Amino acid sequence: MNSHNTNFTKSAISDAANQESAESEQPFFESHSRPSWVEIDLSALRYNVAAVKSKIDPDTKFMAVVKANAYGHGAVRISEAACEEGVDYLGVALLEEADELRNAGIKTPVVILYPENIPRSGEAVKKGYIITVSRIDVLNYLGGILKDRHIPIRYFLKINSGMNRYGIEIENESDLFDSVITGDGYEFMGFTTNLAGSNGGETSLSRKQEDIFCELMESARKRFGNGIYLSYESSGSLSNKNNSFGSLVRIGHLLYGPLNSGENQLKPVMTVKSRIAEIQHVKKGAGVGYGFSYIAKKDMKIAVIPMGYADGYPWSLSNRGFVLIRGEIAGVVGRVCMDAFMVDITDLDGCRTGDEVVVMGSMGKRAITAQALGELAGSFSYEMMSRWAVRLPRIYI
Repeated sequence: MNSHNTNFTKSAISDAANQESAESEQPFFESHSRPSWVEIDLSALRYNVAAVKSKIDPDTKFMAVVKANAYGHGAVRISEAACEEGVDYLGVALLEEADELRNAGIKTPVVILYPENIPRSGEAVKKGYIITVSRIDVLNYLGGILKDRHIPIRYFLKINSGMNRYGIEIENESDLFDSVITGDGYEFMGFTTNLAGSNGGETSLSRKQEDIFCELMESARKRFGNGIYLSYESSGSLSNKNNSFGSLVRIGHLLYGPLNSGENQLKPVMTVKSRIAEIQHVKKGAGVGYGFSYIAKKDMKIAVIPMGYADGYPWSLSNRGFVLIRGEIAGVVGRVCMDAFMVDITDLDGCRTGDEVVVMGSMGKRAITAQALGELAGSFSYEMMSRWAVRLPRIYI
């Protein structure tokens, strides 16, 4: 094992007797597939959907959030699997993301989760999507331009409960309810908000947000009955409380496994892999990579990994990241390049070109989780999952 410090779990690794040579490359290189890829375990996704469903009331509706290419997992394949498991809605961020699902033949209702401008909102309504708005004048305008098309305007009204991102302000509850447009071509789906504390942060402020929205929910039920959705639960809040109080939960991160996975008994869906492209023998005092930011302190063996920051591997992991090779830890040396990075395999016996490399995921008894990789890169698991570039093939197992 190299000298990089790590908190990763130790494991017993069997000795390898393979000789290093180009002739010993894995058969993988005989194909035309790129030797760096993202592996998606659909059985783990299905397991996670079932696990989340077990936490919510049977009467609570389940929205699978598949925005941003399903957090990097592939929106169409993830949506298909989630729909097979009985989710009620699919949530996306943009009109184009909704179109991708519809063009793939997915029939489950799609909700565009954030307010878009009037032309895009109008287009979304024409295509049958459920939109989210935070301004009543947008609804009035849409009603005017769509009145002769006999197309229902199905919409959620987003509330600013304190996060101060999207949402209409609650200045007066009665005035807010009076402004809601129903009937005559409008189908009001319900109220929605986002909680800042769903992804950490100042807990007292988040609790205040939740109290504000829950108070609104009680009044909304009295005013509109139980026929509308009241949606504020998401992966973070459901994970923290282990139950649900809203009538529609929006679940993204939990579906993919990394958020408090151990506590929630979920399975990671994504593994990011590569293979050793070349092995360089570096003499003591020689430099590695651009700028020679790493100088060999002894004679070393360096493996070149054909994946770089253009693929989503963070440049910030230059000289400090880790991968798993033959079940052992290999530390990144030198700067991460656009299309490659290098790791120290000096103390790993038997490494050869073509050996599998786990960049994010598990190998043997060791694991590099999305959360651990994110923290090392100065980020967090949400970004680490969604940042992997589309030029990395997605392989579904």
